Amino acid sequence: MQIVATETVPESAAVAFAQLGPIVVDDGDDPAILAGAEVLIVRTRMVDRALLARTSRLRVIARTGVGLDGIDLDEATRLGVPVVYAPDAGTLPIAEGTLALIFATSKRLLELGAIVTEGRWQERYRCDVRDLADATLGVVGLGRIGSEVARLGRAIGMLVIAHDPWAPDDNGDATTVGVRRVSLHELVREADIVTLHCELNESSRGMISRDLLVDAKPGAILINASRGGLIASDDVLIEALDQGWLSAIGLDVFSSEPPSLANGLLRDPRVITTPHAIGLTRAWNERVFSSLADDVRRVLDGGAPEHIANPDALTPATPR
Repeated sequence: MQIVATETVPESAAVAFAQLGPIVVDDGDDPAILAGAEVLIVRTRMVDRALLARTSRLRVIARTGVGLDGIDLDEATRLGVPVVYAPDAGTLPIAEGTLALIFATSKRLLELGAIVTEGRWQERYRCDVRDLADATLGVVGLGRIGSEVARLGRAIGMLVIAHDPWAPDDNGDATTVGVRRVSLHELVREADIVTLHCELNESSRGMISRDLLVDAKPGAILINASRGGLIASDDVLIEALDQGWLSAIGLDVFSSEPPSLANGLLRDPRVITTPHAIGLTRAWNERVFSSLADDVRRVLDGGAPEHIANPDALTPATPR
């Protein structure tokens, strides 16, 4: 069994897939390796029509994250290639990571740390360190992760409001009980902290725009641990900081990854960044790859996987 991972995978992946075969790591640029791949493990690599056209034996794609915007599901379905993923494994780690960014930005940990290391001790009173209890948390997107962030926010005494045009008013999730639903503009006007937890699609791309941030509660904090494309541009964020529409930003994702080192956000002490890894805990890795290996095995055995993004792909494939 030729199993190819487009990025380096942890030891837990090798353990989970051991019964199927060894994992070969290749960025997808070696024609011979890609052509022979029967299982393709991807995280951030784009799996578009062109890449799929270079495969000839591919039987299943295993996506390690939740978002599926980087995979051409229509083409995979046409070719009869199921795409399996692990939607539940990362919910709590990413929600906890989001909360970590909320704490780090509101408590100004990066700026306070610099005061210590740069010998500016007397400046410690100048940082705008904030309380979280009774602050208003605005959650954009009430899926698995957004709902868990809402629960954690309420647990530490935050008032939680939410915007989610893609979910019914009552999604039946106990974690969102007592969460007031508002429009996106209302949310940014009221929230002390805005956190994004949406899929990236045509309706959500660039939703955090200049026109929206102009109306933000002065000095609000923005957290994005979802998709970089939700924000119109990095320039919009830089302007928002310079104009005081935002006072701090926490970013785990970027529109282009890795971001250019020339990106002004990376040099701003009001911005805390992490490399799209805020939820990559050891336990997360074990759960994700165990789930993926189980579903890959089900596909190879001719069965139905538990988590599949394109169930129509289980029908006979179009001949290549």
